Amino acid sequence: MLKRFSYLLMLGSVVGTLTAADIQRVRAQDAKETLRVAMYQQATPRGNVYGLNFVWPHMYWWEGSYDSFVRIDDKAQVLPFAAEKWELINQTTHRVTFRKDLTFWSDRKNDAANIVKAFDYLHSEAGKTAGIMRNMKLASFKAVDTHTVEFVTAHPDALFIPKLAAFYVIDMAAFAEMGVANFSVKPVASGPFKITGWTDQEQTSTAFDKSWRPAKAKHMRIVNVPEGATRLAAIAAGEVDIAFNLAPDDIPRVQAAGHIAAVEGAPFVASIALFTEDFANKWGGKPPFADRRVRLAANYAINRDVMVKDYLKGLTRPSGQMASPSILGYNPNIKPYPYDPAKAKQLLAEAGYPNGLDLLMETSTIISGASDILQIVAADLAKVGINVTVNVVPGPTRTKLWTEKSWKGDMSSFAMSYSPMMDVSVQFAVYGCGHFNTFTCIPALNDLVVAQEREMDPRKRVGLLQELMQRTHDEGFALLLYEGFDVTGVSKRVKGYKNWNKVIHYENMSVDG
Repeated sequence: MLKRFSYLLMLGSVVGTLTAADIQRVRAQDAKETLRVAMYQQATPRGNVYGLNFVWPHMYWWEGSYDSFVRIDDKAQVLPFAAEKWELINQTTHRVTFRKDLTFWSDRKNDAANIVKAFDYLHSEAGKTAGIMRNMKLASFKAVDTHTVEFVTAHPDALFIPKLAAFYVIDMAAFAEMGVANFSVKPVASGPFKITGWTDQEQTSTAFDKSWRPAKAKHMRIVNVPEGATRLAAIAAGEVDIAFNLAPDDIPRVQAAGHIAAVEGAPFVASIALFTEDFANKWGGKPPFADRRVRLAANYAINRDVMVKDYLKGLTRPSGQMASPSILGYNPNIKPYPYDPAKAKQLLAEAGYPNGLDLLMETSTIISGASDILQIVAADLAKVGINVTVNVVPGPTRTKLWTEKSWKGDMSSFAMSYSPMMDVSVQFAVYGCGHFNTFTCIPALNDLVVAQEREMDPRKRVGLLQELMQRTHDEGFALLLYEGFDVTGVSKRVKGYKNWNKVIHYENMSVDG
């Protein structure tokens, strides 16, 4: 496997006859000038940043080649990026001014007209299902000068500017000329690495000398490597420079090879979504997790302390809320659910399941070690009578189950991710009532969800978010496991590695062959 992976990564497709010396020269040149990245899942829409799915894990593929409107740093502060400044005119009107030195790979320049064309598309029949528009309600938008766009929201939206961290600037003329299919594999954007090819296996790119944030490496290659063991072997052998989503057990091997195992707090909470919707029509419209007592029983059944200490090597902490400490809205007063199997059984009996119940979990294990965590969860639940069959499917299949609402099961693993917006409210675009593919709806929370979204006073809004965290905890909104963290293998030849909440600064990285 490693030999085949090395061949794909280092040489690509070799045409004609090459001598051993030729191959060696190609390898040496590639190793000297190319930042080589092993990713755990392909970006489902490839280079179409206005596709159905967005943000994580696609950001890993996009951040080196696309300029987001704004960036949010490791302290959750919104920073200028493609947009250099913004102004709140009134409670619903924002004026955003874009950089004048933003040049596309086509040599065209970005301007307000290009941004307006993007939002025209996003409001068209073809574009209205774009993931980035899921929680963006605009009443109007227009250019007010050559580089400034005025956005009017349908109601006060305290998160409007942070939401722009998920929007990327692309050449809309090229998008219109090429069509979605062609643009997805050979996009035209403005970032420091110009994409030269995009297949199921890899993305290749070369430094773009007109980028306003120039790359230090000459080339970059991101390879889709779903198997955690293969990513580990590749970083240990020096075949890649960055290997994302390694497992805690991988750390000694990475370090033994002389590389860095970067353990970083990550903006997500590992959790299991508990479906309150009867997708497969097998519960007569009343699925078990629609009952608060069953949701709480599941939470009391999990021994998080043992999970974190023994399996996760103490690298994180058990979680009792939807947010981790770096997320706006985190409530420091909320404690994790205690391990109390007796109380779990009592709640199940009160809910009408004295003899337990049988459930199906449909999930994927794209993160190293996830399958073991799921088996630990299933074993703990079984001890209180919740018998879970874990059906592992490929990542793209699970995405399809979600987008098409074609679940046959009752639960699914779900990393509550907050990157890049870094605000706990973003989860209510998928966890919450009223969204087209939601799986958990608790109507009693709706008023509070709306109130925090429209509260423009930052201090008052934080208070509402923290109240929302307490309410979701009390409802057993999801089966919460632990605060997110990442283990990333970084080659000893890489300089300038920086990760802001899963926003990777590829442009800052250089390689010393």
